[in-house]
Order: sequence, then C-alpha cells, then structure tokens
Amino acid sequence: MCLSCSSVFAQSYDLKRVVEADEAERLKMIVDEIAQKDQLYRSYLQRGTTDDAVLARIDSVYEEAGFEAMMAYERSLNLELDPSVRDSLWKLQQMEDLGNHMKLRGIFDAYGYLPEEMLGKNFTMQMVVLLHPPADWNIDQYLEEYSELLIKEVKAGRMPAKAYATFFDNIRIKILGEPQLYGTNQVYSRSQGKVLPPEIVDLEKSNAARMAIGLEPLTEGEYRLMGE
Repeated sequence: MCLSCSSVFAQSYDLKRVVEADEAERLKMIVDEIAQKDQLYRSYLQRGTTDDAVLARIDSVYEEAGFEAMMAYERSLNLELDPSVRDSLWKLQQMEDLGNHMKLRGIFDAYGYLPEEMLGKNFTMQMVVLLHPPADWNIDQYLEEYSELLIKEVKAGRMPAKAYATFFDNIRIKILGEPQLYGTNQVYSRSQGKVLPPEIVDLEKSNAARMAIGLEPLTEGEYRLMGE
C-alpha cells in the first residue's frame, strides 16, 4: 500500500527523474532550511537594525497596510546599522549564500526546478536564492550560465516563465546596473511614495523576449520607456 502511494506521489511531479515520497520530503526539508538561511542576517541588513521587535512592527505594517505603507513607515524610523556591525553581518550572510547556492545547484542538476506542489510556501525560495549570488562570483558569467540552465527549465515546463524573467531582470538592473529586458521589475519611488511600472529600453525588443519564453506582451500602463 505504501509503495503504491509513493508511486502516485512521484508521478505527479515532472522532474528529471522519478521522485518517491520520502525523497520529495527530503528535498522539501532542504529548501525549508535554505529559506531560513537566506534571511538569517539579510533582514537585519535590509532594514538597518538588529532589533527583532522593530522588525516585527515593520512586518505588521506590511501585513495590515501593504508595501507602500511599510516603506513609508520604515523610512520614518531612519534606521542605520553601525558600519562594523553591517560588515560582520554581510560576511556571515555571504557564507550562507554560498552554501545555499551549492545546495540549490545540486538540486537543479539532479531534479530540475522543483514544483510548488512539492515545496508549498517555499516554492519561490528557489528564485529568491538565485537573486542572491555569492559575493565573489563574476556576475556576468553567473547570469550567462544560469540563464542557459534556467531557460531549459522553462522550456521543460518546470520553472514558470515569469520567475525566470524576474531573475534575469533583477540581476541586470540591481547588480549589473543594466536595463531590464522583460519588464518585470517594478520600482518603488521614494519621492512619489509609490510603486512605479517597470522601466524598459525598447518595447518591441522586450515583448519579443517575453513572447519567446511564453509571457504575454507588455501593454500600455504596464511599463515605462527609459528617457521619457
């Protein structure tokens, strides 16, 4: 009876190889651990405080009033870490980031991009970890290598096209300082106090790239053109 259940469980996942129920549970546990380590020190660095009570209040504003209200509240606190504390936390987080990437790359190579049905609430952590490459890696090479790997996962139907496009755009704009291609990265404007549509260079080029991976083209109001 258990073997039969495992077989049904495995057949519901379109991975690179058959995954039995106990193996799927082990993979879920690994990703759960990755999720915890990805935010182990990053939340302190992003918010500018190590006070968990303050962090909890910021999160509660987000839950009750949304992203823009949270950003306004966080800005009003004017939080900033001591430089020595920030440096120490970054070194600790960078060690965790490297370990997370090694584990996730091993999973991708062996199984492919894991499905939401397996991972539940931590499904998006695969993409989140991809947005935090280890500090000493060459980012141009990283983007090229992982784009090649992940495009195959999109074509195989394992990775959502929107997740791949978000990964590509975020690495381009936030780390390399280059324009995004797919138009997935909205921008929070501190001066306007609101989230603005993604900024792209060429609508025709962006829409061609989107349609090539199965995304709908951008329409008016969903983008801004650079320089306008």
